[in-house]
Amino acid sequence: MNMFDKEEALEQLLSDVENLLEDLYQSGFDTVHDSTLEALDSMVRRTAAYGMELLSELLSQLTGGLTMRRHQMEKKEDALVRVYTQLYRYVSACRGKIECDKGVRYYMQ
Repeated sequence: MNMFDKEEALEQLLSDVENLLEDLYQSGFDTVHDSTLEALDSMVRRTAAYGMELLSELLSQLTGGLTMRRHQMEKKEDALVRVYTQLYRYVSACRGKIECDKGVRYYMQ
């Protein structure tokens, strides 16, 4: 697998994570569908397989928090917003790094 294939695979993975975050943003943390939780759980495994341990851990924290929140009668402010924000920032930073790497390769040719 060459560098371009790896970048494309990573960009697709980040796009998939962004889509999940968008789904959560639209539905809210209180009305998360089972399929979204399953997709998040699957994404935890995929990101771990890519060696992205921090991303996998953040997704795992979010998935666990959302699962627990579904069983709470009283909804209160919790750390899910912080984890969600960390995920969004992480994905944005990864996208920026990919773009910087592309720029470096372009100008080094």
